[in-house]
Amino acid sequence: MSLGFGLRNLMLVAGGTGGHILPAIAFGDWVRREKPDVEVNYVSGSRPVELEIYRASNIEPFVLDASGSPLGISGLRSLKRWMELPRGFFQTNRLMKRIKPDICIMFGGYVSIPALILGRLKGIRSALHEQNALAGRVTRMAARLGVPIASGWKKCEPLPSEKHTVVGVPFRHLGQIPAKEARRLIGIGEDDVKGPVVSVMTGSLGSESLVGILTALSARESFSLWHFYVLDPGVEKPAKVGHGVTKIPQMWDVSPFYAASDLLFTRGGASTLAEVEALGKPAIVAPWRGAKDDHQMKNALCVSDSKKIRIWDERNDTLQDLEEKLLGLHTNFLRKNGDSANLLYNAGDASATSCRRLWDYVIGLFEEEN
Repeated sequence: MSLGFGLRNLMLVAGGTGGHILPAIAFGDWVRREKPDVEVNYVSGSRPVELEIYRASNIEPFVLDASGSPLGISGLRSLKRWMELPRGFFQTNRLMKRIKPDICIMFGGYVSIPALILGRLKGIRSALHEQNALAGRVTRMAARLGVPIASGWKKCEPLPSEKHTVVGVPFRHLGQIPAKEARRLIGIGEDDVKGPVVSVMTGSLGSESLVGILTALSARESFSLWHFYVLDPGVEKPAKVGHGVTKIPQMWDVSPFYAASDLLFTRGGASTLAEVEALGKPAIVAPWRGAKDDHQMKNALCVSDSKKIRIWDERNDTLQDLEEKLLGLHTNFLRKNGDSANLLYNAGDASATSCRRLWDYVIGLFEEEN
């Protein structure tokens, strides 16, 4: 698609957690590859985990003095964050004056608020990508202000279908790597593996409750030879925490972690679910029921039609239910189709398709204006 209005500077705003940041990075990488004449600028909040995610991709974003949303908390923390907002507006305004973005695409979260409002006041072409099946506060605000919404899934509740356009969720590059090499890279020796390997994604903030559930599960006779490897931001080296359960230090290139596994076990973050769906590996999704407005369960329901994905609800389902779901996936897919851990995979086409759809949607909107 041509760039009739002369797009040269693109501003991507994403902060908070990996769920917002990773799609922005994936989209920005795609733009740099496919549209080399376009300069990509990133805007982030100031949380350490945000900067860690960006720097893992060799990106130095413009950092706002914003440490989180002032909503949903109380006391001094809330007051501090409300006081950060004016400075966030000042910093965003200064950045917009300097880089003069032709388009600003926001990826949700508190860090998008200044760009959303200033973009409307300044007449900057703006759009917002919502990763979750439930629109966040900023997304709902953007819709009320008339900002175009691109969604990751067919549902973007409570917005009606005519208020959002489905493009999919861009996700990080997943390279091809043999299972044996992948296991070596994350510290799993071949002598350590005597049964199925399950890679467990708990989200960028970790989940001790999920670790406890897996520890209890692995103690059952049915799982005596199974191995659960849990990505955990709280450990610096592999740490065994129970029979068959080992914590692995956080990694932002998850290609080896996915490739090392026979099955996947994950929370319901939108970016991770997009990766899981594209990979086509059998997976259990255990949505975090403490997520705002239960959006992880709504995300999970968007992929529940897949024969290889099962939802396990820790609020209502039992450990026996989890056992049956895992054993069922193992029987129906791995034993029938062979050892999937030896397969090579590359889900890049799915991510590239989402990036291209987002690009075409946004550019198409603003070319129509001209």
